Amino acid sequence: MTTNLLQYYSVTKQRLRLCAETERGTEMELAETFAKFVVHTEFKDMDESVIEYVKKLTLKQVMGMLVGSVAPTSKKVIRYAKDNLGGPECGVYGCGFRTDVAQAALLNGFFAHASEMEDDQFPGGGISDCTTWPALLTAAEKCKLSGQETVVALYVGQEMQNRIAMWAGVVTEPLGIANLPFIGIYGATACCARAFELTEEETTASFGLAMVQGLGYIHTWGTDAHYWESATVCRNAVLNAIMAKNGATSNPALEKCLDMLGGGNGKIEFDKMVEGLGGPPYYTNYTWIKKWGFCFQNHNFVDNLADLMRENKVKYEDIEEVTVHFDELRFILDRPEPKNAEDSRFSIQHILAYQMIHGECGLETNTERAVHDLRIAEARKKVKIVYHPEYPKRYYAGEGRLDLQLKGGKTLTGFMEQPYGGPKYPLTLGQVVDIYRKYCKGILSDAQIERVKDIILNMENEPDLQELYDTCTFRHLVK
Repeated sequence: MTTNLLQYYSVTKQRLRLCAETERGTEMELAETFAKFVVHTEFKDMDESVIEYVKKLTLKQVMGMLVGSVAPTSKKVIRYAKDNLGGPECGVYGCGFRTDVAQAALLNGFFAHASEMEDDQFPGGGISDCTTWPALLTAAEKCKLSGQETVVALYVGQEMQNRIAMWAGVVTEPLGIANLPFIGIYGATACCARAFELTEEETTASFGLAMVQGLGYIHTWGTDAHYWESATVCRNAVLNAIMAKNGATSNPALEKCLDMLGGGNGKIEFDKMVEGLGGPPYYTNYTWIKKWGFCFQNHNFVDNLADLMRENKVKYEDIEEVTVHFDELRFILDRPEPKNAEDSRFSIQHILAYQMIHGECGLETNTERAVHDLRIAEARKKVKIVYHPEYPKRYYAGEGRLDLQLKGGKTLTGFMEQPYGGPKYPLTLGQVVDIYRKYCKGILSDAQIERVKDIILNMENEPDLQELYDTCTFRHLVK
């Protein structure tokens, strides 16, 4: 990062603080600052830790798109796309057909979320890589980016959205707004702006186009609308970049519009969003990595239960009751009798029941078979919830407390604010590779799994990533 650019960020931070204090000033400072970052960041500016983290998330998202492509719910969007094929510009993961870049981004974005393997940031309202990665990897094929260019484009988009979400979450989370689409549209658009080589002015305009798109609420969780949120963000991000490059205008008043979400209460610290931009702390590395294909807000309780059972040699037959302690926003997980497989991904009762009985969650946890399993249905009754209104109204609030009551009367208690995969308990690159292999098995051949993994881990040295795209989109099936 050049000295002049760092000086610009410092001046912008001061202006944003002044704007917040006086409730006036230019409302495009944020967009302009991030546009400079998106356009001028180079691979040499990136920290080694960020480069490795981008590779971890790429492994996860490539796997997530492949897993999502075979999810039953994805048949609906595949049917739509095949009935409305555009020009054969880009591949669709796991499907063996090609369509135009925007349509391909739509499908790949749906798949990435339908697998429920996306990786999120907290605080930040669950801002996720299932907007940035599907959009950019699709655009990268269209724009024929090198591996190094792809790494940079992924970083600038993820860094931008994570920074905005971290500080905007103070107003969005209590309202039940899902930052994944609301703010993910900015990150995905930034990725695509970089891929399509937009100028600073064009990139700033693309953010204004993004500002009028990207909607999502926690009330959609457990339905196809939840996956449609990220799908439309990925498609719209591609179109935002194309439209801005074609000269489309906008008014990217990000500060004003984000503040309006909180009723204009001025609680958002906009200067914090650009503080240290381009240097540490790297918000990209704050992305929590998922291990299982169900709602992230269940994960710390699953890890907590697994640890208590393993460390105390507890078997399912020994358990009388499991009590979890929830913040008020986790009401969305209180689904004692999930209606179907998708609903079960958001049921703490179902997921802990499966963990109690089988000792490990996986692809079979959220299937119709598991939902209708009589033993699991009985185990769901053992899970009780205690709500704590005194906890902050934020995602992942509270101490992650779980009480495991045994039939002999003894109670074991564990606390886990974050799951394994969060910043407190980060996963190694080897552990992420293991997750990638585990879930890709049966979709790709063993040889393909290893080859794609090797390409991703060597991304910065690859002149292009076409082999990765051809393998993962089943190009050999294209007619």
